Order: sequence, then structure tokens, then C-alpha cells
Amino acid sequence: MVNFISVNDVDNINALVEQALKYKADPFAGKELGAGKRIGLLFLNPSLRTRLSTQVAAANLGMEAIVFNVDKEGWALEFEEGAIMNGTTVEHIKDAAPVLGQYFDILCIRTFPLLLNREADYAETVISQFIKYAAVPIVSLESATLHPLQSLADIITIKETFKGTRKPKVVLSWAPHVKALPQCVANSFAQWVGTWG
Repeated sequence: MVNFISVNDVDNINALVEQALKYKADPFAGKELGAGKRIGLLFLNPSLRTRLSTQVAAANLGMEAIVFNVDKEGWALEFEEGAIMNGTTVEHIKDAAPVLGQYFDILCIRTFPLLLNREADYAETVISQFIKYAAVPIVSLESATLHPLQSLADIITIKETFKGTRKPKVVLSWAPHVKALPQCVANSFAQWVGTWG
């Protein structure tokens, strides 16, 4: 796995779930795994649980985590190719991402949909531009249409709840989100339920 944008980026989701359960039982089991590594956590939108859980997970793996709130602490980034930057954006992603790629071994991005252009949201423009220019693995901490870490946590919860059940009936629900989202996060792991073994 080079990038983690969707649970579908994982070759064997069941193996990843089993590994996650091992880390859940012994959070410091891989404390040497990230020794000497730096992870960048870029938040283009606010976060609480995703931010804190990712920082704690990085620390448990021995990584140095640096958090940067782009929406409050940095220049507004431009993601459109060939854009004339005479508005609110100050720096283009093609200039910023390679620099970030030099600082970090892994770059994690959180962004919400802009809800201005459906095609752009579903094209995952922000995440795609980081993948294109950063030259390091990219992990989505939530994007316009997907939230792979939440999906993974949901899969782990289902696995723990239905131990020994061959194929559980799963009812998915959706609570209101503070920001409008174009699709339910639960859809991103629906394919996994079909591979329950």
C-alpha cells in the first residue's frame, strides 16, 4: 500500500483489521516501527477525534507527529492546475507539496468537500494533487467523499461485535455531520462486508 485514501487501497483488509486489533490490545507493540520517521498531519478543516487519534497512534509507533492547521496557520493553497492566483490563494499545491514531501515520511491530509462543484468533489482534487506532487505516501484523514480511518474503525467494531458470526446482518445509520457530505462514510466499507470470512 503506497497511499491510504480508501479501504479499497488495502490488498487484504481482513489482515489489516487483525493487525489493528493486535495494536489495540497492545498499543506500543510497534513502538520501534516509526523510530526516526516524521508524519505530517495537515488539516484544511477542523478536527478533534481524527486529529488526536492519529497523533496518539503515531506516537505509539515511535513517530514524530507534526500538526499543521492549514485553515488557520498557513497560506490558502490553490489546487486548480493553471489557475491565476490573484484571489484568496497564495501558494500553489505544486510548489507546497514537494516541500512537505521533503519534510515528512508520510503526509496525512484532512479536507472536506467544497460543495461548489460535484465533479471536483468526487474527483478528490485536493487529495489527488497531494498524491501527484508530494512524492511520499499520502493518508486521507477524511476527504470530500471518503474517510478511510473511520471506515477501518467501523470494520474493527463490526468484527469485535460479531465475533464468531459467519456473516452478520449490519444496519448502517448516519448521524448528522457538522458539514454537508456528498455521501455516507459507511459506503466506503460496504465492499468489505461482502468479503467477511
